Amino acid sequence: MLNANNPARLIFLTNRVGRQLARYCLPQMELEGFSPQPTHLGILADLTVRDGQRQQDLAVSGIIDKATVTRSIAQLLELGYITRVKDTVDRRQKIITITDKGRLMWKNTEEHMSDIMPEVTSGISQKKLNVCMEVLAEIYQTMAEKVGGTPEIKEHA
Repeated sequence: MLNANNPARLIFLTNRVGRQLARYCLPQMELEGFSPQPTHLGILADLTVRDGQRQQDLAVSGIIDKATVTRSIAQLLELGYITRVKDTVDRRQKIITITDKGRLMWKNTEEHMSDIMPEVTSGISQKKLNVCMEVLAEIYQTMAEKVGGTPEIKEHA
C-alpha cells in the first residue's frame, strides 16, 4: 500500500487514481457510438462549467500540451460536440463552445460514471469520500488561482 501520510505523494496519488479510473471506466463507456478519451472528457467538463473558452485556456486547465488539445478539439468538432469560432477581440484566438449534442454526451457520461463509482469506491464510507472530494476541490481551486485552470470546478464536486 502507498504511504498516504507523505504529502509529497499527493501528485503521484492523484495522477495514478485518475489513470486507474480512466482504465477502469472508459472501456465500459460506449455512449452513442463514441468511446470517449480522457482528453475529450476533460474538455467537455471544462466547457460545461464555463462555456466559450479559448483553446489555449483549455490546454492550461487540463494540463495538456497544445498538440493534444488541437487534435482532441478536431475530433470533438467532427463529432459535433463543440464549435470553434474566432475570438471577436483577438482574431488569432479560437473560442470553443459546447453544443447541445456535447451537453447530452457530458450528461450521459456523468450518469454512467455515477453508476460505476459505487463499484470503485466500495468499502469507503460516504463521509471519507465527501472529505476527499472537498479537499481535492480546495487544492484544485488553490492551484487554479496560482497557475490557471477552470476555477469553478467546485460545481462538479
